[in-house]
Amino acid sequence: MIRALYARLRDEVLVATMLTLTVQEVKESVAQWADRPQNVFYEAPARRGAWTRTQLLILGQRWLCGDKTADIAEMLGRSAGSVRAKRKQLGLPPRIRLSKIQAETILAEKRSAIPADPEAVLTWEQASLLPHEARRGRTWLVRNSLNRLTLTGHKGGDKVRWHEAANIEIAYRHFAFQNPREIARDFLISESALKSQSCWEQLPPRRGAKVPWFIHARAEYYIGEHQYIRRECLCKSGCFFWTTRKGGDRVSRRYRRSIAATHGIAA
Repeated sequence: MIRALYARLRDEVLVATMLTLTVQEVKESVAQWADRPQNVFYEAPARRGAWTRTQLLILGQRWLCGDKTADIAEMLGRSAGSVRAKRKQLGLPPRIRLSKIQAETILAEKRSAIPADPEAVLTWEQASLLPHEARRGRTWLVRNSLNRLTLTGHKGGDKVRWHEAANIEIAYRHFAFQNPREIARDFLISESALKSQSCWEQLPPRRGAKVPWFIHARAEYYIGEHQYIRRECLCKSGCFFWTTRKGGDRVSRRYRRSIAATHGIAA
């Protein structure tokens, strides 16, 4: 599927995003292809009704996330027939209608195939099939991450071990205007945990409609347009937060609050 889609679109990032893979996985898949087309930035054909790069990103990502055809069509402002035709043209996997018994059987088979080895990295789908208690101490892939991001659950509770790459991706999804509910689902965390981590990173309010998909390029554009930067606190080593490049804070809100709490003064 990777090669077929790449042959049609010739854009590694677009293919990776549509198939919820990493860019490296796409590169490796086409590396041994002697006559592979040169990688370029996909541009929509100059004709009325042509699918744009953003529309293709949304179609692939939301189709593989299991959204209904009608819902995807509404997101894109297109007809359900147009979505079905494009899905078929691009070779995205079809939906198979199953009876309730068939679906339950397949689900049971998927659960039984989840590696028991606690050191094994689970796919997002595998981890999503486990209850919170069973994810404790396990590591899983974050859904729709171009960087093959992983999270690990704490052995003694439902919290996860946060790290720099995860903190940065949370911010990028925030700046891409992804819906908090969908971010939490992609990370397999609660919305309250996401809100707490967003406050920790000092992510600014977003004014605008939120969307279920994540497009990395939109975050990059928004960060550049508003001159945001992730800066290390001058007073606390290793404490990073988001602020504006010009005129922004140099000391983190966390540090100011800790000092205020220690000395009993207003932050």
